[in-house]
Amino acid sequence: MGDASDDVLRVELTQHGRRYELTAHRVADGRLEVEVRGGDAGGDSVAVLSDSLPVTDVGLLADLFELMRARCGQADEGRVSVVEQQRLAHAEAYRGWTAEQDERLQELACRPDASVKGLAAALHRSEGAIRSRLRRLRIDELPHQAQV
Repeated sequence: MGDASDDVLRVELTQHGRRYELTAHRVADGRLEVEVRGGDAGGDSVAVLSDSLPVTDVGLLADLFELMRARCGQADEGRVSVVEQQRLAHAEAYRGWTAEQDERLQELACRPDASVKGLAAALHRSEGAIRSRLRRLRIDELPHQAQV
């Protein structure tokens, strides 16, 4: 979906007597309008999902569906990967850090009541990930640690 000629994406999948079709197209504000329709072997509708999301969140949505599949006991070979397990507790686990997330971490880390546990909760990361990122950003201690 890189230029005007491919602004509409249509894919379909038929499996186990079900046919699902996904249609997505860009809208003016950089979002994707997405519609998913599912039908059974007889052509009766079994599912309709429709909404929009930021283009940058497509991978996040795919991960969310994979987590849902794992929680419903449908993960491949009945196993949930370490990444999936971590993302059940920390939605951003094993994802790269964006400049915006770094900026937010720095802002939150400057607050007088900042703690690794609080930062982890706010940024949906593990405490270890927060400690690691603070080191990389050369933030050696949080304000409340300096007062102790």
